[in-house]
Amino acid sequence: MSLKSLLGGVIDGELGHPDLLRRVVDGIAKLRRHADRGVEVLPPEVEVHITVGEGSVQVIERFVNDPSFDREVEAALRNKLVRAREDRMPVRRYFVKAGKKTQVTVKESAPKTYQLKIEGGDRAGTTVPMQGEKRVFLVGRGPWHGDEQQVANDIIVSETEKGISRRAARLHRVSGTFEIEALGQSEALVVARPDGQRLRPALSASGRVPVHPGDVIEFTDGAKTVLTVKLEEA
Repeated sequence: MSLKSLLGGVIDGELGHPDLLRRVVDGIAKLRRHADRGVEVLPPEVEVHITVGEGSVQVIERFVNDPSFDREVEAALRNKLVRAREDRMPVRRYFVKAGKKTQVTVKESAPKTYQLKIEGGDRAGTTVPMQGEKRVFLVGRGPWHGDEQQVANDIIVSETEKGISRRAARLHRVSGTFEIEALGQSEALVVARPDGQRLRPALSASGRVPVHPGDVIEFTDGAKTVLTVKLEEA
């Protein structure tokens, strides 16, 4: 049984999947303010604190840490706040704890900053800061890609390494962390976890793999590693 199927029923009294989604979205929406011309503005980052019965903590943790849940939250927020900019939805961080009363509370949080450290290749030792409000980063070789070299790369991992595609990957900021999607690098892109897991975004069902601080993104030529990029908190 999937987590979504499990949460489709009622867990811990009243908290099922639709109710959890609604409470999270409503809690975030309450933090909006109105700017010029009626535009709705949300904080850059929020913390979502979920309290459930002790027996439900692990199930809810697994559910909210699944990127598909956060994508549902974002879609519901966009539908609810039609006057908010779609590229300014807040980064969401989820915290689950045990308690007697089931509740969901949302509060604004200070934005975290991240950086990428490049090892190997012609940019070895370079640290690239991740712009705080940017949600999608194009990653590749050199400053430009595209048929007419008209699309700018946000993160240049190499200037000259031929084993790196000019349009290698796309890094998405989601749910308080990141997901990487392989583009031109295809199956030659690997996410290596500290616990030894090695994941290829090109082979995943969603086409993306979560990347957390401490994870290493390996850019290979299909046979050997050309360079690596490590995600770190700045």
